[in-house]
Amino acid sequence: MVVFPVVVLAALVSGCDSGPVTSATSPAPATSAAPDGAFGRTAAQADIDAATAAAGLPASGRPDPTPSATPSAPATERDRLKARAVECSAHWMSADTNLRENGDPRGKFDATIPELEQRGWRVTTDRRADKLDAKGSTVSITLKKSGWSLMGRHHDLGSVDMVSFQATEDACMNRFTEREWDLILNGGVQ
Repeated sequence: MVVFPVVVLAALVSGCDSGPVTSATSPAPATSAAPDGAFGRTAAQADIDAATAAAGLPASGRPDPTPSATPSAPATERDRLKARAVECSAHWMSADTNLRENGDPRGKFDATIPELEQRGWRVTTDRRADKLDAKGSTVSITLKKSGWSLMGRHHDLGSVDMVSFQATEDACMNRFTEREWDLILNGGVQ
């Protein structure tokens, strides 16, 4: 059983080979349901994009992991599993060195939480703050909505800030076996 897929998905969609950078023009359209009427990936992404924009954060600087309209077939089982995991997720991230120049990144991270709550997300863990070292700290919080878990994090690394919000559909992620997670995260090498 996968304990907390949002955390492992961060490694999966970290941008190494996830595709082109998305346009910074506007958030995804605000839809509230998947085609079958359930809350889905498009709605989760729209919530994250709208909440971060309302809090004053820039458009996501993450590569877009969304499969293209004409995808090439994944070459390996690991690639196929990664693509399947991406379909269970929505995300926003910025590690822009200009975050501080445009205001307080921690304050904007904190302001995003009530914006998410206004969109129906509920906080399920207390805000946790940890000192990393003499220069850095990290803050994290977890929210849930309609079978989705969202982890928000702000890392102050002294010289750079990283803010991220990553949501995963719990049932979708829980369909992965331990062997599949090992293959995704470690290439199957123990």
